[in-house]
This record gives sequence, C-alpha cells and structure tokens, in this order.
Amino acid sequence: MKSIVLIHGTWCNGTFWGDFASQLEKTGLQIHTPSLRYHDLPYEEGIKKVGDVSLTDYVDDLVSLVESLEEPPLLLGHSLGCLLAQMVAERTPVAGMILMGPAPTADIFALYPTMLASFLPHFLRWGFWKKPIPPYKKAFFSYCLNAQDPSIKEKLYQNLVPDSGKVYTQMAFPFLDKSRASYVDFRNITGPVLVITGSEDKMTVSAIARKTAHNYKDSVLVSLTGADHMYPTGKFQGKTLSVIRAWLEEQEFTIKKMYKVLFLLLIWLGLF
Repeated sequence: MKSIVLIHGTWCNGTFWGDFASQLEKTGLQIHTPSLRYHDLPYEEGIKKVGDVSLTDYVDDLVSLVESLEEPPLLLGHSLGCLLAQMVAERTPVAGMILMGPAPTADIFALYPTMLASFLPHFLRWGFWKKPIPPYKKAFFSYCLNAQDPSIKEKLYQNLVPDSGKVYTQMAFPFLDKSRASYVDFRNITGPVLVITGSEDKMTVSAIARKTAHNYKDSVLVSLTGADHMYPTGKFQGKTLSVIRAWLEEQEFTIKKMYKVLFLLLIWLGLF
C-alpha cells in the first residue's frame, strides 16, 4: 500500500487533518500525520520550547520518518508544510508531492501585503527571530479563514499551538540566514507535483503557487475559485479532495501506461 505523509502548517499539529485524512485514506493510501517538533505539547509547554527551532530541525524529523517507511511515500503539505515537503524531497527520494497553498522557497518573493499583515505583530517584537509565534486570532480569521463560515473559525482557532520565530525569520528573510535553510535545489527533486491554490488565499497568495509549480517540470497547478487558505477543512475540503483524487488517478493511469509500453517493447525486442 502506498504511503502518504501529511505535513501540517503553522500553528497546527498532526490532529489538524481530522476528516481530511480519513477521506484521503479511502483512496487506498496509508496515512501518516506527524506533528512538527514540539507541536504536540500542551500550549504552555510548547511555547517555552518552539521559539528557536529551525526549518532544518523540522526537516530532520520528517526525513527520519520518510526513511523509516518501506518505500518512498507521497508527501502532502499545507502552507509551511509545503516548504518542508520540498526540503525533505531534496534530501531523500519521494514518490511525488501535493502542495496546498505553498509557503515560499527562498527564490520566491514573499512580502505581499496580506502576508506581511498576517505576521507583522510578531516581526515588530524585539528578538522576533528567536521568540515563539502565538496564533494571532485576528490574522488567522482575516487572512487564513477569510472565506469560511463563521461557525468553523472559533473551533479551528481553539486547537492552534505556538510556532517558531526562527522558522519565520528563515522564510521571510532568507538573505539573513547563514544556513540558507529555505533554499531548495529543485534539480534534486524528481516525481510528479500537484500544486493547489485558491483565488482568495491571502496567507500564501496564488503568485507563490504559480512560481512553485513553475519550479518543477512535471507539475500541475489547480486554482480553486473562491477558496481561502484552509483547503483541508471547511467549505473547500470537498473540492480539494476531488482535485487530489483526480490527480492520483491520473498518476496511476500514467504508471500503468508506462508499464504497458515497456512490456510491448520487451516483446518487440524478444526479451519476454
């Protein structure tokens, strides 16, 4: 059974996937939903530890998980999880990637007004590069859940956890990061890539998704009209799952077609 590793985004943990993971499991995939380092801790404990965790720390943990599986899995990332997925795929083989509302790699311009507004309160704090980022309620509602029904917003917010200020410094100001953590060598990544964006995504705008898809030769970009940043839950979950299922079916068809061509070639060469 093919495995898929779901990599959550900022302020979330592995429990975030909920029904999305259950629905995806019905496609026949074996689901893995890890929490990023310290994201599975109680809020008050996590906020004391997560502030200076780096992108590389997150990726080290994910690479260990991926390499423990029997065969290279698919990676599915959401937001920050998309950047992490690409960093993982640069270091170890994967079967392909699904990137939903991708956070930018270092080569992509990221300082769009709504994206700046989402995290401006954090960057105005002295020592922001090593302090935890609490989930800012106004930003979460206005830029992440801007097209969602009000009834879902409070429920999602209650389950958020703090994230790393160092990670956001590495992403927002890669030119200041001596480790060059968010720089990805796309030549080291093979396999098909599905990129999903939303026309109303204010947390990671569609321009970033377009550039992300452009970085991969074997990529498909799908834009969901009206969708905000919260693809895996709420009113856009169904559309998102439909796109993913169609892409997975296309990949399965392509693999079967490739094997058929190889089989016919072997017959023609008299090797079968």
